Amino acid sequence: MADNKNQHFVPKAHLKPFSVDGEGKAIHLFNLDAGRAIPNAAVRKQCSHDYLYGRDAQLERAIQTIEGAYGSVIQRLVIQGADPTGLDRLVLRRFVLLQHLRTEAASVSASQIAAALAQLPGVLPDGAAFDPKAAMLEAVQAAMLFYARSMKIVDDLQMTLVRNRTATPFVTSDDPAVLTNRWHLQNPRARGLAFGVRSGGAIMLLPLSPELLVAFHDPDVYAVPHQDGVIQLRREDDVLALNDHQILNCAANLYFRRWEDRTLVADAIREAADRRQTPRHRTTYAVRDEVVGEHVRYEVRPLADIVPQADRDVLVHTETLRARPARWPRFLQYRRDGRLYSNGTRTGFVREGCLAAGFVEGDGYRRVRV
Repeated sequence: MADNKNQHFVPKAHLKPFSVDGEGKAIHLFNLDAGRAIPNAAVRKQCSHDYLYGRDAQLERAIQTIEGAYGSVIQRLVIQGADPTGLDRLVLRRFVLLQHLRTEAASVSASQIAAALAQLPGVLPDGAAFDPKAAMLEAVQAAMLFYARSMKIVDDLQMTLVRNRTATPFVTSDDPAVLTNRWHLQNPRARGLAFGVRSGGAIMLLPLSPELLVAFHDPDVYAVPHQDGVIQLRREDDVLALNDHQILNCAANLYFRRWEDRTLVADAIREAADRRQTPRHRTTYAVRDEVVGEHVRYEVRPLADIVPQADRDVLVHTETLRARPARWPRFLQYRRDGRLYSNGTRTGFVREGCLAAGFVEGDGYRRVRV
């Protein structure tokens, strides 16, 4: 049995720098569903569920080990103001991927496939009901298995530490490790394709404190001017651009340290409201229609029009709907000689580093200019 019933999907070590006076006890939050700021919420009650990772004590201890290492990095970089060491960079790489995979929002996203299949007539036994909690638990455990096998998938991304020198603080959220992709969202060649951790143009963002953020980017697509891997951010609009990603990615709550910043947070949320994806997923059903030469044609139909006895061959496609930020930080620019790789399939555009490391299946990949 797991040692702790209450398990956090965003660790207290992450929330502590954003808490009141950095003490890790109380934290101010803005709940998007209620549309209001709430002062002095207990940190220990944020971003947690009973037995989120099941009752596997070994898995829980492994996660706590990574969280402990992350807490030590935060102590050095945030409290002591040190520059990152090689070990710090490795810990941040491992943590940002883990954090991206394990939040409640991520598990809901992954469980959408099971939910979509369960909606089809005849999939579940008569009288049986879909269990969303069981599906979420299975999704989280599958994510942890993927993490164990693929933690090096982000090792080719370049890391930059962003120090906020403005009066506007970074905020964090209940889904703070943001995966986005500027090239994919802006380039017509990527229209209709999904992007993920292995995609060309990938960007991952994680605020570490109101004054510090870590950014990972595909170095074959973007150029980031820095000094020894550190950027001094002096423009408020760049901070707002980075905060925008937290607002678009969060499930319900944004967190901030100073109560007097609640109006700034509320204004940013209001400005981003129309760009948040609700719902965050879309499911499409297609029924086998006819055979055309060597190909099988499927017809898209509403779920209500699928007949259990007649429609025995059904395709189910679920996709995550990605929000589009209104702006990007100025330090993130395209490389003039940028490149990605594609073989023309639905796999989309991938990174050379992921191809070389074996994280991409298939063959026939060719270099594509940005």
